[in-house]
Amino acid sequence: MTKTIVTSIFILIFGYSCLGQELKTKIVTSDIDNFWMAYDAIHNTTDSLERIKIIKDRYISNATDGLNGMITAREYEDYEFVEAILKYPKYWNSIRPNTANLTKDREQIEHYFTKLHEIYPKLKPTTIYFPIGVFRSAGTYQGNNVLLGAEFMLANRDADLSELPERVRNGMSAYMPFDIPLIALHEQIHTQQQRWEHLSIIHRSVAEGLAEFISTLISQRPLSPGVKFGKQNEKRVLDRYMIEIFRDDDVGNWLSSKNQNELEVNDLGYYIGYEVCERYYNKSTDKKQAIKELIELDYSNDNEFAKILDGSGFLPMTWNEIGAKYESMRPSVIGIKEFTNGSKNVSTKLKTITIEFSAPMSSCCRTIDYDQSKKGEFLKIKKIIGWSEDYRKFSFEVEELNPNTNYHIIISNFAKEDGGNRLAPYRIEFSTMKR
Repeated sequence: MTKTIVTSIFILIFGYSCLGQELKTKIVTSDIDNFWMAYDAIHNTTDSLERIKIIKDRYISNATDGLNGMITAREYEDYEFVEAILKYPKYWNSIRPNTANLTKDREQIEHYFTKLHEIYPKLKPTTIYFPIGVFRSAGTYQGNNVLLGAEFMLANRDADLSELPERVRNGMSAYMPFDIPLIALHEQIHTQQQRWEHLSIIHRSVAEGLAEFISTLISQRPLSPGVKFGKQNEKRVLDRYMIEIFRDDDVGNWLSSKNQNELEVNDLGYYIGYEVCERYYNKSTDKKQAIKELIELDYSNDNEFAKILDGSGFLPMTWNEIGAKYESMRPSVIGIKEFTNGSKNVSTKLKTITIEFSAPMSSCCRTIDYDQSKKGEFLKIKKIIGWSEDYRKFSFEVEELNPNTNYHIIISNFAKEDGGNRLAPYRIEFSTMKR
């Protein structure tokens, strides 16, 4: 099949209309064609540098916005594509014949998107891309683009997973064959939401659960494995969730397919959010308005978020109660040994700063940053001295101080001894004496 024919088949546009409006959705799969051409060329040489050049010239340099978006979102490097091509030949050969099958899902995707437009008339148009990545994302989004990892989407029940890493095999076996229209619908819903990715476990659970709930509502497809397990084990899941939402290092147990608690099931945060959104929706008399409120939720607005979370009645604590408990469990800075924070007459002879914490701390992590909102100089660290024997004090040496100068620095992300709770951003600021 020539490249011209492949392109004519693989770039598809369909429209769907509602209330007199028409939206256009484009499906772009040309990255797959470029990948297979690079794949063949890589297998025709043993020169490692030439292989890198091939993946750059024939695949990455010809990338669609979707592939570029996936590379950015998942931080893919050129050599990783080459390594994957060489390490998993059985898998690639088993999924390659399925390339043309992607086109069969067009009508179902169109049907789902039409249904979504009916219940949410403000739906924005989307482009769906099928880039081939390196097994770090089956589906994500960027702006109004839906990015579906074709290295996953092409797999059917006959795919040979034997060479793939265990984490990939386990994740894929639970979902193969992938329901591409349903995944596209889930990610399309994400493109309509306000941003939430860097907020708390609960914010992220609700955002993911919303996409899961609405896509299931529209498609009437069976519940995903995580949601199904949650429905069958509500108390066990909720009890564990209400422990781990206060611990900053446990996000992966709920949202990143690497659950390490005793529940073992991945993506249970999707279930939590699904339940919140489903219960809020079921309690609402105006279903269309409820969908609008859920999709347009401003996750950074505590009042709006509390309305949805508390309105669902699912969690045993209100949003304000959760916030208060979370803050009470954080470590805090008791003081600074060498001066009182905010002092106006610190000696320029100061060489060392020692910070004392409210609890024994972990050496796992720390963040030191510059506060651009403050006038003055960034306090430059010359050398990290480290922790005291009881891990309650952290010391560092500073660069030489100038007289009559305001200094500041922000510390954060210092964790308690078990790594579970993190210090809120704490600003150290002081002024030095005049000469």
